[in-house]
Amino acid sequence: MTTSFSAQKAFALLLVAVLATAMLLVGCTPPTPPTPPEPEPPNTICSDGFDTQYCSFYDCFDGTEVDRTKWDFQYGDGSMYGNPGWGNNEQQYYREENAYVQDGCLHIVAQKEQFDNKPYTSSKLVTKGLFSQAYGRFEARIRLTKVAQGLWPAFWMMPQDSVYGGWPYSGEIDIMELKGRFPNQSSSAIHFGGKPHTYKYGEIQFENDADYTEFHLYSVDWTEEEIYFSVDGVVFAHFTKDQWWSNRAMDDDNAPFDQEFYMILNFAIGGNFDGGRVPPDEIFPVELVIDYVRVYPLENIPLVDGAEQETPQQ
Repeated sequence: MTTSFSAQKAFALLLVAVLATAMLLVGCTPPTPPTPPEPEPPNTICSDGFDTQYCSFYDCFDGTEVDRTKWDFQYGDGSMYGNPGWGNNEQQYYREENAYVQDGCLHIVAQKEQFDNKPYTSSKLVTKGLFSQAYGRFEARIRLTKVAQGLWPAFWMMPQDSVYGGWPYSGEIDIMELKGRFPNQSSSAIHFGGKPHTYKYGEIQFENDADYTEFHLYSVDWTEEEIYFSVDGVVFAHFTKDQWWSNRAMDDDNAPFDQEFYMILNFAIGGNFDGGRVPPDEIFPVELVIDYVRVYPLENIPLVDGAEQETPQQ
């Protein structure tokens, strides 16, 4: 049986087309692109050499400005927040201009100057809406440049979402409060309950004639069942969940300290904390200097030193 000329021609054309397509494909195949380099790992080393990779939040203040991705400001005398005098008859007006970053530290400057009917200006920085956390270790290395009555710097925390109601139903954690008349002493407290407002606190005296014009590390270690306050690693106040409550959640053994809290750094003047005393005019300006702020999640911190010790309660 013989194949017709037309069939042979068709077969030959098909073969040519197949070969041409194969050659075209081989000739036009783009070269394999080079493998892109691995992205650089994030820099977790602060200028002092500390590796922050285990932190959930940190600020080494290594830049030249306040990092607005980490900190926000609150302004005025509290009136715009429905809390005139910040609830404590404080005498300062908070301004953004009174805070700056330099030489690896945050500086909050208190000035004796009239501003909007207040005799002093200062600053208040918060992580509200930017960072909050329940449980873990919150710490800051802080000093004050001068000592005088009526100075009231603080490092403290408030609930991000007041799920149990306004203060104090949803709690407050004061990691560091310095009272200007007592330059060798720091205090810490928890506020809770409701009506009436209830609080527990502890105080520590610095050793070897040190005072708060020197840097000290102020910390709280917070778990579901316990809260420890320490200065320079020395625990001086310890509270357990059977000592706190919220009148709005009496069936919750952990309330109000089972919610996320945000951090606050501020420098108040006068107010109820020191009986309304104010500093002498010649002391100003005074600076609250913060070397760093660090926060660790609970799983990244060891049991605090001295946690097994019984601390007298107040």
